[in-house]
Amino acid sequence: MEIRKNARSFSFVTFITAGILLSGCGISTATDYEKELLTFKKNRVTSLKSRSGYLNLVGLHWIAEGKSQFGSDPGNEFVFPKEFPANFGSVTKKGDRFIFNFRETVLLDSAEKISNFSFSTEALDHTFSWHSYQWFVIKRGENYAIRLKDFENPDMDPKFEIPYYPIDVSWKIKGSFEAYPPGKNRTISNIFGHPIEQPAIGIVSFLVGGKSFSLEAHMEGPKRTIIFMDGTTGNETYSGGRELYFDAPDGDGNVIVDFNKAFNFPCAFNLFTTCPVPPPINRLKINITAGEKVFKKSHATIPGCRL
Repeated sequence: MEIRKNARSFSFVTFITAGILLSGCGISTATDYEKELLTFKKNRVTSLKSRSGYLNLVGLHWIAEGKSQFGSDPGNEFVFPKEFPANFGSVTKKGDRFIFNFRETVLLDSAEKISNFSFSTEALDHTFSWHSYQWFVIKRGENYAIRLKDFENPDMDPKFEIPYYPIDVSWKIKGSFEAYPPGKNRTISNIFGHPIEQPAIGIVSFLVGGKSFSLEAHMEGPKRTIIFMDGTTGNETYSGGRELYFDAPDGDGNVIVDFNKAFNFPCAFNLFTTCPVPPPINRLKINITAGEKVFKKSHATIPGCRL
């Protein structure tokens, strides 16, 4: 009995000592990485459920030249949710101007009560609010649409969760970055076929199973971004692909590509988004079994986007 007790004590002390040595050497433990990914996942849900997130989207209506009526009546050009009056108002596009008219008072920019308002295509920062709803005009390529939100949307369920592959540190890969000359752009399309111009910044190369793969990166605002498809696309992961962010390369051009942080496009969560389609260069012929999986309520399937 004494020998077994000593053996157990030795094993415990050895384990603790090894952990202290590893921490003292600056080596990141699995627990540290798991905590990092847990924070990442929590932040993803918080972002999607925020006022600027995508779970509150309930409408997307493309604006044509001329007058379009909107309200809950199915006869309108733009059919709003049933809580709206049958004929709530209209939007008229005349060249580079939008003219909104409402049959009830709405809030402009969450402050001023109005029944009509006009603004140019260069001033798309205005919002209109009515009860729990808010809408505004967005631009995609040369096309404009009304994006409608409901801050009481049932999809804002407190139990909302995103499924993930099990954490696998082997998908946190060290790669290399080869920068493009400054000012290079690429043109891809969104799911509606509208052209999108993006600042392309370079090629990220990495090894998986001894084989070399490359992905083209672009800037999404201030973030270095990769959008991609792989062998899981349309099966275990969202049919439109996924994306991830990465930090600036070090002095030797090395980068970390962490596929455990690959996340779904907004289109995975509802129909009212305008997600990009990854370019052919970013369609990998391997299965990336890491990061977010297909959301159980995924609505949109992107024709012709599977590998």
